[in-house]
Amino acid sequence: MPSPDLLRTLYAKEVRSLFSVKAFWIMLLILSLLTGYSFIQAVSLFSQASRTAMQYPEMARGMAPLDGVFVPTFGALYLITTLLFPFVAIRLVSLEKQSGSLKLLMQSPLNLWNIITVKAAALGLGWILALVPAMSSIFIWTTLGGHTCWAEIANLTLGYTLYAFIIAGIAFLAAALTDSTATAAILTLAFTLGSWVLDFAAGTQSWLHAISALSLTDFLRTFEHGLFSLSLVTRAVVSALSFVALSVIWLHPGTDVWAKFRRSALIIATGILLGIPAGNIRVYRDVSENRSNSFNPADEQALGQMAEQLTVTVYLSREDSRLHDYRRNVLNKLQRTVPDMVTIYPCDSGNTLLGTTATDDNYGTVEYDYAGNHDESSSNSPREVLPLIHQLAGQTVTPDSLSQYPGYPLVADTNSRASRIWFYALLPLLLGVSWWASCKFKGINKKGKRPGK
Repeated sequence: MPSPDLLRTLYAKEVRSLFSVKAFWIMLLILSLLTGYSFIQAVSLFSQASRTAMQYPEMARGMAPLDGVFVPTFGALYLITTLLFPFVAIRLVSLEKQSGSLKLLMQSPLNLWNIITVKAAALGLGWILALVPAMSSIFIWTTLGGHTCWAEIANLTLGYTLYAFIIAGIAFLAAALTDSTATAAILTLAFTLGSWVLDFAAGTQSWLHAISALSLTDFLRTFEHGLFSLSLVTRAVVSALSFVALSVIWLHPGTDVWAKFRRSALIIATGILLGIPAGNIRVYRDVSENRSNSFNPADEQALGQMAEQLTVTVYLSREDSRLHDYRRNVLNKLQRTVPDMVTIYPCDSGNTLLGTTATDDNYGTVEYDYAGNHDESSSNSPREVLPLIHQLAGQTVTPDSLSQYPGYPLVADTNSRASRIWFYALLPLLLGVSWWASCKFKGINKKGKRPGK
């Protein structure tokens, strides 16, 4: 076990290495500009909608800062994390691998697990700096008079942090598998872009829907909707750690290739065995202020007490927009609440090109079967669906009285000089000065003396 002093020395060295990577500072500069643009545009659109909503309370209830401001602003972070963050992570591994310094480090009391863990910790510091533009937008929104729910912000930040952790694990593995930084970057981008394609195609191709849960975009969307899922958090951590473990295996220069394959198979099998039970963890927390992911508490309590299996047969094709509304308003909430539930999509087995059987008489309806009782409806509103299900289960439910979400419309100064000066001038200037200082510090260390001496 290496001493704490040695680990601290290695961590300081990795932080200096991170700050010396040109791609890291370029990433932060682009992130500052892109976040500023996203935030200013989001506030502008939110303000335009608020002008009308302020006159009508019903419309005001739909003005949620999470959906209207914070998610679009964090979208800039999503793009940078997907497209540029892997380059930073790859260079932390590739540079030492190509120069041979990794072999020298392994001759010390440090092992590869220590080295990769310290590199991940240094990259975590870089991720904290990457969060600065998004966090500063929240501060500016508050100073403009906007409402902020910190539980929503914390959940959103957690989702993006887990996403970055997975991307970093993939980048480490790509750097371990390849001898070129460019090849590792292409391999990582192929994985992340493949996740985009999977998420897009799963919406129309039924045979891909079964594996759509593997999409990183779908994973992140849950946190953007204000829902905390312990199952998703656990699977994200298991996935990221599995990628890191695989990178440790393939980085070791003295291990036979077949031995690496055997160990990799063991890591993959362990990850799957841990991921399957993690997917069955039914711990959710709706942190959205408007309870957009929840039914009325009385309805949820009654649904949670259903002892028999509830079968829901949905006669809608995957590309039908009504299915999207039904999932968001009813189906996803039922799946999180009912202990035993099965969902069937008969239209997926249709003979047409997209699996659509729109000519069927029952197309557009949803059938519900519980304990031998049957009913059907074409509504995607909980107000109509829930009484139907309660009737099938023989339940009488009186909804709890809840205060309605008021909404937080705000007509803000979208041309605020403060926002533009911060994102387009001050923050890039601070990053540029930090970049220059890191290069200067690196030059001093290389010379081994102070300038002027």
